[in-house]
Amino acid sequence: MNRLSIRTLTAGFTVAAILLCLTVAFVIALAFPAPPPARVTLAEARAALSGEAETGWRRRVVAAPLFDGAREGQALVAQAGLAVLLDAPMAEVRVRPLSPERSQAGGPPSRAPSDGLKALLAGMALSPGMSFAPFEAAARQADGHWAVVTPPSPWLTPQRLRMGLAFLIAAAVLLPLALWGAGRLTAPFQRLAEAARGEGRAEAFVGGPREAAEAARALDAMRDRLGEALKERTAIMAAVAHDLRTPLTGLRLRVEGLAEGPREAAVADIARMERLIAQLLTYVRGEDAPWTPEPLDLADLARECVARQTAMGRNVRLAAEGEHLVRGDRDQLDRALGNLIDNAVLYGDRAELAVTFEGDEVVCAIDDAGPGLPPDQLEVVFSPFRRLEASRSRATGGAGLGLSISRSVVERSAGRVALSNRPEGGLRATVRLPRL
Repeated sequence: MNRLSIRTLTAGFTVAAILLCLTVAFVIALAFPAPPPARVTLAEARAALSGEAETGWRRRVVAAPLFDGAREGQALVAQAGLAVLLDAPMAEVRVRPLSPERSQAGGPPSRAPSDGLKALLAGMALSPGMSFAPFEAAARQADGHWAVVTPPSPWLTPQRLRMGLAFLIAAAVLLPLALWGAGRLTAPFQRLAEAARGEGRAEAFVGGPREAAEAARALDAMRDRLGEALKERTAIMAAVAHDLRTPLTGLRLRVEGLAEGPREAAVADIARMERLIAQLLTYVRGEDAPWTPEPLDLADLARECVARQTAMGRNVRLAAEGEHLVRGDRDQLDRALGNLIDNAVLYGDRAELAVTFEGDEVVCAIDDAGPGLPPDQLEVVFSPFRRLEASRSRATGGAGLGLSISRSVVERSAGRVALSNRPEGGLRATVRLPRL
């Protein structure tokens, strides 16, 4: 199947978004009429020039006028009306439109109109409801200075409001498209992450653009290589461990003819090697061992483990009340708890178990009275063949696989196990499993 690349999909979404924004702006420009321009009245200009009230106009006083009087058009009408309102000669009142296309260039001042024309213009300017395009006005004061006023220019003009409306509508229309496009682009990689956490084939599950499919194929190939390497390593370890049993059996038969003292020491060494080989076989076969999960009472399983330890003369106690149901393989979880209890007894002299609820989890805490572990070793000891102590004494010797086996079993049961140092001394192993 010829899949599109992420680059092609991204370019397509971008072009579609731009076209959509332009279409929305074009529709708004056609569908909505142009807003009327802002208007001002002569009464506002007169109040601003006289400083009688707060009008919002900007007022300043200068020594000389900044612009000439109007010579024609509405500016001349406004000037005549404003002169009547101020009761001043037209030569002492000036008006300049603020619209660039209608502004007047400098030139000689216009001659004052006749009284008849002034009256006509003033009548037009002062007619009811009359308003003008924004303009600046200036009037001569009694002291000879000129007061110049400018109408307010609000930031949210009708044109800007219209542009903002177009932007909001375009964003509202574009947001679903952006979310859909982002989902289409990221969904294959989310499925790729799910496939990496699972056990199935990623290529058939991921789909999506070409890059995601290639990553899925690479993930499947890497998983196959790792699986083959792990199977090969496990088979070699199992074969070596199994083959070692034959010479050990021969050694056991030969040492029977030794004197009593040397014979006991040799038999003890052979027994220790047999335990190490048995533990190694248990570890390498654990991946292929049958797994039959079922509902079980973790507190009841802990009681069985404690009973066996007590029968061996070990100092092990349990605190648990009621049922604590979890789901897992009973034999495998029994082995995991047994390994943790063995470590607590061997390295901490005793073990105290407590099975409780914490939210949606069943927690089994195993405490000992040992010296604890350095903080940087609390995770390292779960690695295969890593010992809790460096000695190889007969009392505590082992292959260093107990904790690794326990973690593997608990994680396969959808739980987790961790070690921590207790404030009062000693080590705590905490097993957490989902509560049924």
